Amino acid sequence: PHRKMLAALEANQDQERDDDAEMVAEHYYITYITLAEYDRNGDRNLSRSISPEHIWDLENLRHKVGIIEISRRGILEKAYFIVPAVCWFLTPASKQRICLAVNRANLQTQLTGFSEQVDSLYEEMKHQQKLTHQLVTHFFQQTLDHREKIFFFNAILINALMLIYYSYECNGSFTCGDNEDLSYYTVRPGYKELVVVLEVLQCLMAITRQWWYVVERLLPQISQQILAHRARPPTNRLLAYIVALPPDQSDPTYRHRKRQLRTSQKGLFRLGLQKVHVVKLLYCLADRPLWGISIMTLSNLLALLLPMEGANLFLLIHLLEVFNHSQVLRDVIKSITYRGNSLLQTGVLALVMYYFFGVVGFIMFPEHFQFEKADIMGGRKLEPNNNGARCTSIWKCTLVVLDMGLRKGDIGEAMEEIQWNVHPDRPDQYRIFYRMVYTFFFHVVVTTILMNIIFGIIIDTFAELREKKEEIDAEITGRCFICGIERFRFDQMSNGGTGFEEHITNEHNMWKYLYFLVYLKEREFDDYSGGESYVFEKTQMLVRDPDTHEKVHDAETGRELKISKPQIDLLWFPQRDAMVLSKSQSATSDQHIMHKLR
Repeated sequence: PHRKMLAALEANQDQERDDDAEMVAEHYYITYITLAEYDRNGDRNLSRSISPEHIWDLENLRHKVGIIEISRRGILEKAYFIVPAVCWFLTPASKQRICLAVNRANLQTQLTGFSEQVDSLYEEMKHQQKLTHQLVTHFFQQTLDHREKIFFFNAILINALMLIYYSYECNGSFTCGDNEDLSYYTVRPGYKELVVVLEVLQCLMAITRQWWYVVERLLPQISQQILAHRARPPTNRLLAYIVALPPDQSDPTYRHRKRQLRTSQKGLFRLGLQKVHVVKLLYCLADRPLWGISIMTLSNLLALLLPMEGANLFLLIHLLEVFNHSQVLRDVIKSITYRGNSLLQTGVLALVMYYFFGVVGFIMFPEHFQFEKADIMGGRKLEPNNNGARCTSIWKCTLVVLDMGLRKGDIGEAMEEIQWNVHPDRPDQYRIFYRMVYTFFFHVVVTTILMNIIFGIIIDTFAELREKKEEIDAEITGRCFICGIERFRFDQMSNGGTGFEEHITNEHNMWKYLYFLVYLKEREFDDYSGGESYVFEKTQMLVRDPDTHEKVHDAETGRELKISKPQIDLLWFPQRDAMVLSKSQSATSDQHIMHKLR
């Protein structure tokens, strides 16, 4: 045991020495590249020395040292900083969500939406970092993509086996005749055990999948919702009252204060149940992805535990997982749900019209509806018509009109023929005209207008979503997120036409700006440089105890707690400006002056 303790202690000491050496190298690198910027010699020796031949760990240093441009009182300058370790836990899904969800109406709304996400992204990164500290959660974190693929393909395999080997059994044989009773179905012998094993594996993955969703995504998402509703309560008064929480349960900085106020608990909350637990439960119940995952888990448990034959068919629901693996299918579903309110109202109107035509049919043509054409024998129609659907009630007639109208699209094809008889002595002499008017208006109002409106809403929504996505893609690939300058201006001044890619990667990398704001959160306020203090004053503020007005420190790390300002000043962003363009314009101006002097 002593040898193991000594070995662990030596390993920790070696790791600390390596970390200290790496930090020293990063600070030296920042100093070196800062001096290289002011190297005015013609040969620019310092700039040439920034290469793998002179700095062996150059790629790692470039990766861990961030460089951004800030606008300080209208003058652009570079800010160098060491990227905090927590920033490497920003997930690709979060990056994609920010790129797609931010309001791109103009540069100001774009940068405002980006800045308002800093606190939530920082908490998410810290949460992801904590998950790596435990062996089990770290394993689930690293194997997420593989587990999702195994879950989906295992569902396909189970359903493929049921497709091929699930059939009716008749008198001990799986080959049933036309006159045999089809009442018992099961998996063919030899494959039932394989299906059960795969179902058990699927059930284990479904349970762990739901647990991991709650741990990794839902819990931090609920914390963000509590913070958002604390800052901006819902407009609905009842909802605002329900989600309102006392400071000790809604303010994440409360637990770090030295003196904590006691809040009174009322009613059931005196028994030790805090309101925040109830609010979190409500947020869980309102989470639609959780419902989808829970339904899949429940269907798997029913397939295993129910003793009835056919319980395995509950796993058909798992094939809906295909939507999580196909962006195209998600867009198709979104085209239906995006304008759900319009579709719902149009659908209600369609049901009203079906009811209207059902009532008219009940009064005028109760005996003339039929599911199929009447049977013919010997050239004559058999009576009674076994395929008829007599309307003996308004409810039945409405169902018949709904069924026939949706399936055939024309209610006239679902009605028996009425003889053309205009003899004045017959009481039904005008029934043929009533039928023509009835079927004509049904075809025009329901089949042509309402159905096309519903299909048009879906098609137009799909086209709108596709157009919006193309606009976002064009913005991402054709305009800098930070300065808002078009791509062609950077490509024109570069030799190989890659000036824009180099600009958004090295100069105005939007994620480096996020990392810089996180860097300000983790760096001590008294250690800020002039540029860092300027950006901090524009974007963040220190958390202070409302009683003592002292700075609040994190109880775990000891760092000063900082939060984003309610109103963020965007003047520190280099809007519509970039140093590389300024240098290019300055060089062009100098050449123009020299040409005139000659």
